[in-house]
Amino acid sequence: MKKIVTLVSAFLSVSVAQAETTIDTLVAASKTIAVKLEQGRYAAYGAEHYASIGGVVDYSAVATEDYFITETDVNAYNDALAGVESALYFTTQMALENKAAESMVAVSAAVDNFVIASHQLAVVEEVAEKAEVAQETNNVDDQIAVQEYVNQNDVSIKQETVVEYNQSLEDIAVNARDAGAFLAASKNESLTSLSDEHAQNYNQSMSEATITYSATNDSLYVNWASNVGSISFHNFLQGDMVSAAEVLGQGEQIYNEQQSYMR
Repeated sequence: MKKIVTLVSAFLSVSVAQAETTIDTLVAASKTIAVKLEQGRYAAYGAEHYASIGGVVDYSAVATEDYFITETDVNAYNDALAGVESALYFTTQMALENKAAESMVAVSAAVDNFVIASHQLAVVEEVAEKAEVAQETNNVDDQIAVQEYVNQNDVSIKQETVVEYNQSLEDIAVNARDAGAFLAASKNESLTSLSDEHAQNYNQSMSEATITYSATNDSLYVNWASNVGSISFHNFLQGDMVSAAEVLGQGEQIYNEQQSYMR
C-alpha cells in the first residue's frame, strides 16, 4: 500500500474557493434572466396567437416587470461572466498532467538528440564486430579486412558527439523520471483530492502553483508564489518505481520491434 504523508502549513483559515463563488454568482444571475426570457417568450407567442384570432390581449399580460430584463439584471450577469472568465478552474490532476506533458516534450527532444548522436557513433559497433571476428579467428585475412574497413571508411568519432550522446542520456533520465512521477501522481486520487482540498482552503488556484518532484526522497512539493502555504507528499510513488532491468528489457523489446519493422 502506498504511504501518503501530507505536510501542510496550519496557520491559514479555511475560506470558500473563489472559483466556486463565481459559478454560484453566474448561476443566480443567468437564471434570473433565463426565467424572464422563458416567461416573455410564452407571453409573446400567446399574444400573437390571440391577436390573430381577434382576442383582446391585456397589456399587462405581456408588458410587465416580471418579463422585462432590467439594467440591474444585465450588469449582474455581465459581472458574473467577467468573474468566471478571470477565475481559473484548475485541479491538481490537471496541473500534474500538464507537468507530465511538459516533461515528455523535454524527453522527446532529448531522445531526438540521442538518436542523432547514437547514429553518428554507430560506426563503432561495426568496427567492434569486425575486430572481434579477427580476434577470435586470429586469421590474417580477417585482420586485413578490419584494416581495410578502417582505411576506407570514416569510423573515427568526435568528442563533441560523445558529449552530446552522454548529455542526451542524462536529459532523458531526468525528464523521463519527472514525467513518470507527475503522471503517476495525477492518477493518485488520494493525493489529488487532498491537494485540491488544501488549495481550496488556501483560496488558491492550482494553475498558479509550482509543482516539483524529488526522486532523492520520493517527494512531491506544491508551492504558491504568494507563500500562503505549501503541500508535500512523501513516499507515494514506491509502487510505480521501475528498475534498471525493467527499463532495459522494455527498451530492448521496443528497439527490436522497430528494427524488425524497418527491415
